[in-house]
Amino acid sequence: MIGAGVAGLSAARRLVLVGHRPILIAPDPAVPNRGETLSPKALTMLEALQWGHLLDADSALPGEGRFSVWGDATLRKAPDHEGLGYHLDRAQFERLMRTALLTSDVERIRSSVTSIEHRPDGVELTMADRAVISAAAVIDCTGRAALSSGAAAARRRLDRLIAAWRVLDLPDDAETAAATLVEAVDLGWWYMSPLPGRRMMLCLFTDTDLLPSGVAQDGVRWANLATGTIAIAPRLASLSLEALAAAAPPAIAPAASITVSRLIEGRIVRAGDAATALDPVSANGLATALWSGLQAAAAALGLVKGQADAAAAYERDYLQGVTHQLATQQAMYASEPRFADAEFWRRRQITPSQSDQKERTA
Repeated sequence: MIGAGVAGLSAARRLVLVGHRPILIAPDPAVPNRGETLSPKALTMLEALQWGHLLDADSALPGEGRFSVWGDATLRKAPDHEGLGYHLDRAQFERLMRTALLTSDVERIRSSVTSIEHRPDGVELTMADRAVISAAAVIDCTGRAALSSGAAAARRRLDRLIAAWRVLDLPDDAETAAATLVEAVDLGWWYMSPLPGRRMMLCLFTDTDLLPSGVAQDGVRWANLATGTIAIAPRLASLSLEALAAAAPPAIAPAASITVSRLIEGRIVRAGDAATALDPVSANGLATALWSGLQAAAAALGLVKGQADAAAAYERDYLQGVTHQLATQQAMYASEPRFADAEFWRRRQITPSQSDQKERTA
């Protein structure tokens, strides 16, 4: 197991539960302390891992709905089955997962892998200290870096999306619902969501070349981009967060959609963002990481036993899921007509010729 994020930890836990002793290879990760949503469908996967109890008050905040200004200027609440779930402190949740996993029969190597080589009977890993580890199979959960991804995987970046974000401490007297707010603007879209510990995540998603000059270095310029929004600006004002938002520049993180054509190569199985990373507009990132970890573990076990069916099924189901999520993503962007002439939205429009091509290749 290379990588100790949600996908890697889930895969290792699945192996432990079926009686195996995996090796977890990863330095202590520096997980950005930004929030993420754990959708309702992810809860059953946590229960399958016997980790439902990890959703404690320090790591998870029960959601109270999802609101959006998207498609027109009206603030709408999504149906509860779409918006409920948990707001996670991702860094804390991963720490709890690692702690729980390492109490099991798991070997941990806090080092980096520098190269991966296929062997007839498995995979050979060369470490940063030049040590060599032979493994019957490897699950690559190294995130967007995708350490094992060579030319055969045909990785392709579909857009230039980035996140400009900060986590803000709520004033002691601020009262707010634990609800997510999403608002489309000409530059992209804003995301605002509470976190455990009385904090609020504020994020602007746009393309890297469209972020106005100086915004990454100037909190005032970043916060001013929210001025005039229909719902984001009033929520910031009601919580007395405007000055705090402007007090420091935002962090910048990659958020582009990256797809692959192959998840299985020899006895290497990719999972999580090492398999495919998608635009967070669909809010399925954590659920996908959990699911891919579970299924990648089953696929790796099958490969070790000389049974390729589980690996083939995992690759097929994952890629079909990616196709579905991309279609949902395109439909969401297409449902916002107000900014059709803005460059961010023009790039996400499906032209008639593209639509015809999709039909011909389906």
